[in-house]
Amino acid sequence: MNLNLAQQPRTRKCAHQSSRAAAATLATLLVCAQLSCGGGSSGSGGGGTPQRTFTTIDVDGAGAATGQGTYIEAINDAGDVAGYFMDSNSLTHGFVRSAAGVITTFDVPASNGESTVAQGIDSAGDVVGDYNAPNTGAHSFIRTADGTITTFDPTFSGNSAALSINDSGVITGAILGPVTGSGYLYTLNGTFTSFDPTGNAAQVLSVFPDRINASGAIAGDYVDLGGVYHGFTRDAAGTITILDAPGAGTAAQEGTEIDDLNASGTVVGGISVGLVGGVNATHSVMHTADGTYTVFDPPQAAGVSSFAYGINDSGTIIGTYRGTDLIRHAYLLQPNGTYVSFDDPLAQQGPLTTDDIGTVPRRINANGAVAGFYSDANGVRHGFIWQ
Repeated sequence: MNLNLAQQPRTRKCAHQSSRAAAATLATLLVCAQLSCGGGSSGSGGGGTPQRTFTTIDVDGAGAATGQGTYIEAINDAGDVAGYFMDSNSLTHGFVRSAAGVITTFDVPASNGESTVAQGIDSAGDVVGDYNAPNTGAHSFIRTADGTITTFDPTFSGNSAALSINDSGVITGAILGPVTGSGYLYTLNGTFTSFDPTGNAAQVLSVFPDRINASGAIAGDYVDLGGVYHGFTRDAAGTITILDAPGAGTAAQEGTEIDDLNASGTVVGGISVGLVGGVNATHSVMHTADGTYTVFDPPQAAGVSSFAYGINDSGTIIGTYRGTDLIRHAYLLQPNGTYVSFDDPLAQQGPLTTDDIGTVPRRINANGAVAGFYSDANGVRHGFIWQ
């Protein structure tokens, strides 16, 4: 997740029309080769073998240098996606793409065209995110489907970032303090509620409430004074549960990070366990509403490293893994326990050298459509939808 420190995404934990047909054809061949196509369902996360194609999404104006390009961060159940693109000057701008393929770009006026990032989208096509205003730092915004942009900060803070919106229009985000941080909840009647997972903001460096579900439950993580990550959930009544998964590291930059939750309260993310063979190692984690932790890696990862980025209401999980070849690949874990390994056919396949190289799935919707971004051989990011 990127708090408009957009040039430095927080994720570990991004083609032109003429290339899309070729990408789709090659992707079908690739996925079929991996899965022995010919049976199973054609799409949703409910079971069976998905038979899918990739659609590459490049926003006009996106830069073509390393780290520049198109990043997709969110998808709704209709198939609309939202994210940001980085131009040739490394300035970031928001965009939304409808399921019909219409791309609309936008900048929050107060950002002076320098830094706007879309982080979440609801079923109506309303988008939330953050922007940097010159000399004043990061602030939250909502852009409704009709194009109206409203900027805001919690009444008790001058800096913030909206991270997620549910279909009732309730927004959650981060309050960004100079020393400590907390989370906020913003309801339709204009009421702000702040929360600190530990109950003591002085013990927290930053809070990232990454996801709010339909019932108003929130999941995310926070960083303590020692730089260690801890996951948390906050239910609709305001009860907070701290999540420290078994085996999570306890040194700075280690711990438990949570990225998504579904309607049943199951959350997914990863644990960082520190350096293994000179490489920072992570493992995917799932925590169910009954308190059960499951730490796992796709079998292709050979126990080296993985991270879960999203889960839908059917329980299908998407994430990334890194095998002994040190190349980042994407995975999909179906509710029946079947793993699917997938790569955008245009993604860079060389050794992993920096964050977000390879294929990075960010979210999966109720219909099983996966959205994210990939990096090509030149380090340029391109958005994708896999469905």
